Amino acid sequence: MKRYMVFNIGCIECGVGSNVVGLYDTKDEADKVVAICEDKLHWRESGQNAFEVFDLTQPQAQEYAEAINGSQ
Repeated sequence: MKRYMVFNIGCIECGVGSNVVGLYDTKDEADKVVAICEDKLHWRESGQNAFEVFDLTQPQAQEYAEAINGSQ
């Protein structure tokens, strides 16, 4: 299972879109991809971009589970 997702968080103010960059087996691989993307793509579509690593095995936050299940 590819555990780590690199995600491009675009600029909401500039209208730059967000998207999945890729899925990686190790955090080290994902961090290397982030470094490359930050160097080459930090400014695209006339706006800022941030690249973040997310661990896909993390449990869902309780507040989201409650909202989704209508337990608020």
